[in-house]
Amino acid sequence: MGTVQRPNRLILLVILGLSAVLAACSSGGGKGGSSSGNRDTTPDSFTLTTPSGVDPTKVGFGTAVVSAPVKITGINAPAPVSIQGGEFKIESGGFTSTASTISNGQSIQVRVQTPIKAEQTATAILTIGGIEASFTVTTGPDTTPPEVSILFPPLASMTEGQTLFVRGTVKDVHGKLEDGAVTVNGVEAELELNEAKDEGTWSVTVDLQPGENVVEVTAIDVAKNAIEEDKPSVRSRRVESIVGESFPDDETPFEGPLNASVGFLNDRHVVFVTDDRLAAVFAVDLHSGKRTIVSDNVLQEDLPFRYPWSVVYAAKDNALYVSDSSASAVFKVNLASGVRSVIATSGEDSLLKKPRGIFLDESSDSPLLYVADEKSIYSLNVHEYTQQLLSSAEDSIPDRLTPIAVAFGLVVFPEYNRIIAIDTGSYKRVINVEVASGARSVLSESRYSALNAIAKHPSRKEVLIVDDLKSEIIAVDIDSGFSRVLSSALTPDTVNAVATPWGIATSASLDYALMIDPILKAITAVDLSSGKRVILSKSVK
Repeated sequence: MGTVQRPNRLILLVILGLSAVLAACSSGGGKGGSSSGNRDTTPDSFTLTTPSGVDPTKVGFGTAVVSAPVKITGINAPAPVSIQGGEFKIESGGFTSTASTISNGQSIQVRVQTPIKAEQTATAILTIGGIEASFTVTTGPDTTPPEVSILFPPLASMTEGQTLFVRGTVKDVHGKLEDGAVTVNGVEAELELNEAKDEGTWSVTVDLQPGENVVEVTAIDVAKNAIEEDKPSVRSRRVESIVGESFPDDETPFEGPLNASVGFLNDRHVVFVTDDRLAAVFAVDLHSGKRTIVSDNVLQEDLPFRYPWSVVYAAKDNALYVSDSSASAVFKVNLASGVRSVIATSGEDSLLKKPRGIFLDESSDSPLLYVADEKSIYSLNVHEYTQQLLSSAEDSIPDRLTPIAVAFGLVVFPEYNRIIAIDTGSYKRVINVEVASGARSVLSESRYSALNAIAKHPSRKEVLIVDDLKSEIIAVDIDSGFSRVLSSALTPDTVNAVATPWGIATSASLDYALMIDPILKAITAVDLSSGKRVILSKSVK
């Protein structure tokens, strides 16, 4: 008998084996085979939307927008969560951008910060278990007018010219600007914009009529949002165009204004001015130019001024400190009561001789008053009344190098350990003094005739000094010593010309300097960019 073969049975066994293998491979569950065993971390698709009533195409500027909660389903194990361009929050947890995990049935929300510009988008991409969803919002149209400010001239002033130089800034928070955006009394201003074209500086010269003029600045952006004339955002200035007369009136006139300091009196922005002929200290309102007497010998006879020289405003003490070169004293004037007292005077144990220029450093708990006094520079603690000699040519401290003939004024840069002082004696120069050592060196010389006062430039690493014989206000770089004429009888023009510049005052809150002229009996505002001048307050008597 031959051998009986069963080929059909063999084929049947192979088919059954393959079926078993395929069944085993498919038993783990789908979604692209992303699970391991029975773990499924790939969720069902989900969508991120804004809450009901919120239009995702017209959201606010610079605000946080939160998506409506969405429940995550389709997973049976914690799924990884990450985000780009925003933050997420799971259930009642806090918003975070740090990767985390989420469980089935939990809700998640996304938060994005919207742009500050109009019609721009912000997008966050949320990824859960490899599934992505984006949350996009768009800011609405720009409906906000630009913002403008006037840096020069002051709120009220007088000029002897028939034109007025006006300078300021413009900014469009939500949109952009273009040429022609700013006009002053209908005249287009010259505009310099930044790279983003959303802010810049402008300047213009406008014509004036005799008498009172109102100078108004308006602006319009690319979206045609304009500052309207009846809105408080319109910036204006009142300018008198009168030759040679008092301003704003002839009440409480100056006799011999000398030096000044910017500060506050009864919440009004003022400049305090010493007057040597009246033996008084004035307060001049920066908004109106009106003059009042803060302290004089009529108000207080028992402790008279003899020759009040310099004044500084002390914000922390709500007081003034006044140097008196003839009385050899430093006075304190309490601005709340008007009463003055002596905090330092000459004597056997005192450094005071003829105190002139003073500078107050209020950066510490114990403010220091720095004093320029003949051949010496010293500090006076205005709370403890202690004195410390810092540098002296007379006592060879620290040495005989770069002697001081007559120190007339000084400013202090605590951050650089430096004092910049003017010597109006035989040397006629600007000197640098190290606070710690007292070492002196020449910063600038040879061009000066008489140096009377000094002030810090509010935004540059410069000092401003006045030379009364040359009728100049000079800016000096405190590192290089390079000097430039900011304003003079001829620079930039002869309008409101400087006669005898004496005192000068600046403030971080102002973009102009205040120059005191005892011959004109006037305070002149000097633009720190152009050197142009207007009269802030003036006496003619």
